[in-house]
Amino acid sequence: MSTTRAASALVAGAVLGWASAHAVRRFDGRGGVATAGVALVGAAVIYPAARREIGPGIGVEAGVVLATTALTAAAVKADSATGRRLVAAGWASHALFDFLQGPSDDSRLPGRYAPLCAGYDFAYAGRLAV
Repeated sequence: MSTTRAASALVAGAVLGWASAHAVRRFDGRGGVATAGVALVGAAVIYPAARREIGPGIGVEAGVVLATTALTAAAVKADSATGRRLVAAGWASHALFDFLQGPSDDSRLPGRYAPLCAGYDFAYAGRLAV
């Protein structure tokens, strides 16, 4: 993928992520934390669900799904401000995962997905944290 396309996908993802988190911020208290956390788990599930076959990376992806689930459970139990910051940290971490994961031959995801998702995740984290 060209640098221009990757940058475009990153910016498009950031716009979508900011808008999504802005909408979630309208939920008060734990409802917003739970919504953002469940969405994070959903984002983590996409990578293993898009595999063509089970390969060596599935263990890391499964670990990410388990970690985001545990983080969401802890965030929902915390007070809403702390919970929101925990989930925001999870979204920021997932942006790093997207960057490191990148496109792979055994995935059904298009090459532009990783930068799109990284932009989304980072902007979502930023908006959720404030």
